[in-house]
Amino acid sequence: MIKKNVFIGPLPPPLGGVAAINESFQSLEYPGYFMCSFNTSNGDSREDLYKRKSIKSIFIEFLKYKNLKKFLDDEKPDVANIFITSGISIIRDLFFLRMLKKNDVPTIIHFHSKTKGEFALKPKRLKIVGKLFDKYANKIILLSGAHLQYFQKFINKEKCVVVENFVDYSNFDCDINNKTDEFLFVGRLTKQKGFYNLIEAVEILKNQQFTFNLNIIGLASSDEDQIKLENIIKNKNLNTHINLLGPKFDEDKNIIFKKTKCLIFPSHFENSPVVLKEAIAAKMAIIASDIFANKNVLGERNNFLLSVKDDSLDLANQMKYILENLDRTMQMCQSSDLIKGYSAEVASKKLNDLMNQIVEA
Repeated sequence: MIKKNVFIGPLPPPLGGVAAINESFQSLEYPGYFMCSFNTSNGDSREDLYKRKSIKSIFIEFLKYKNLKKFLDDEKPDVANIFITSGISIIRDLFFLRMLKKNDVPTIIHFHSKTKGEFALKPKRLKIVGKLFDKYANKIILLSGAHLQYFQKFINKEKCVVVENFVDYSNFDCDINNKTDEFLFVGRLTKQKGFYNLIEAVEILKNQQFTFNLNIIGLASSDEDQIKLENIIKNKNLNTHINLLGPKFDEDKNIIFKKTKCLIFPSHFENSPVVLKEAIAAKMAIIASDIFANKNVLGERNNFLLSVKDDSLDLANQMKYILENLDRTMQMCQSSDLIKGYSAEVASKKLNDLMNQIVEA
């Protein structure tokens, strides 16, 4: 008998890691299951994760709660996969979990969390979250062994399973020899993502007479911030070096990855960034900030350079190294080509096994 599996979480737009990985999970094969989806995204092209929530936005979240109740009554799923982050939205998601429990829907939490700096990650709050996760969820997916080591102090370790963010390598397959000597940045155009550091690094290199092209996929958090950034770039005469492409999805995004040699990822904090894994699948060289989450993904390989977090001069120096050492950059691309550990097959098998386990329990 075919079972029904519901995915609950955001889908693009906006361009973001959790939405992208939710979409990727929904693209996998689940033998014996019919898949349906409840999208928690507001569908805006941009999202400010750090803006204080308005009464209107709280009302919208309340409507999502009502809509989920109707959705569950109509669809009657046999198992649920819910994507939860450690930001303020976790309050809504805990109510979602309670509803799933009341409806007797076995539930797998995909906990896409950093380990510090967000709403739910203060120790007292995390203890409450851990108790509620244990009460409402059958299994809890964490992003890495490092996340498991950290969160097992607060969350029932017996329910935890590590499933790495993954990519479909076939979407990024390319010929390294056809790549252009360009840089690529992907993400929100914010201070937290290191984008202002990147602008300063480009200005440093421009003043040193370097010529290159940096393509930017993404938007600022608001229209006002977007205008501010565009004015900064214009006033510094960096339009010759920086190409703002806006949001790109699916094959439009993949094509840019496949043709580019070097990803720049100067973020100040992350959880387990899927964009690094996309760059690896696209056989790219990588410049990444030296934060723990990035180093945890990149490991001890030879396909990347690290720049000091929030240090524009050091970031410029790493970019300069790439520009002056094209043979070494090609070797870094070739090193990425050897890495196959983030393929979709591993994640697919793990999630299928988990669903079968809890549905048949």
